This record gives sequence, C-alpha cells and structure tokens, in this order.
Amino acid sequence: MKILSLGLLILLSNTKSTRILPRKLCKDCKYFIAHKKECALFGDTDLVNGKHDYNYAKNARNNENKCGEEAKFFEENNNKIMTVPYYFLLNTATYWPLTPVIALVFFYINIFYKLWYPE
Repeated sequence: MKILSLGLLILLSNTKSTRILPRKLCKDCKYFIAHKKECALFGDTDLVNGKHDYNYAKNARNNENKCGEEAKFFEENNNKIMTVPYYFLLNTATYWPLTPVIALVFFYINIFYKLWYPE
C-alpha cells in the first residue's frame, strides 16, 4: 500500500505533463486544399493565365513567417459535411467505375438524412 501511495505521490508531483494537448491541424482548416495538400492562403498567381500556384501546407506550417507551428491563420472548417465527400470523390476519380456508385451512395444518404431529420 505504501508503494502505491508513493507512486501516486510521484505522479502528482511531476511538473511535466504527459498529456497530449490538442493541436490545430491543417486538415481541419478552411484554407486547406485536401486533394493537393496545399494552403489557399499562401502562394502566387500567374499573371498570364491566372492559374493559382499555392504552397504546400507542410511548408506553410514549417515557416514561422507564414502560418507557423502555432497555426496563426487557422480557421475551423465548418463545411466538412460538404468538403470531405467532395475531395473523396475527386481522389477516386481515377477509379471511374466506382465514382458513380459512390456518388449515388452519398445521394441516398442525403435523402435518408432529410427523411429522418426534416427541417
């Protein structure tokens, strides 16, 4: 019993926390372009053809002059219910036979959701 009390006392007196603190992740940010793993805040626009050339999100997080490790420009993505299926379909476009089937599944899920939770 004394050993258990001593172990508990040592754990409570430890000044460093071993708890994992929540971090701001790029995948949860509204500026994250998931299928390219780029950040829509940082990059250049080609003045000839208007094409946007964004920086990779990892580079933006590693650079303290941009977003940095603390995610200075982070904004929560509140439209995940739309963007996650969109990027999923975009990434599976190479598997063209499955794409219509997956689109129909999302369509039917949307219909059933509206039937079960009418506004």
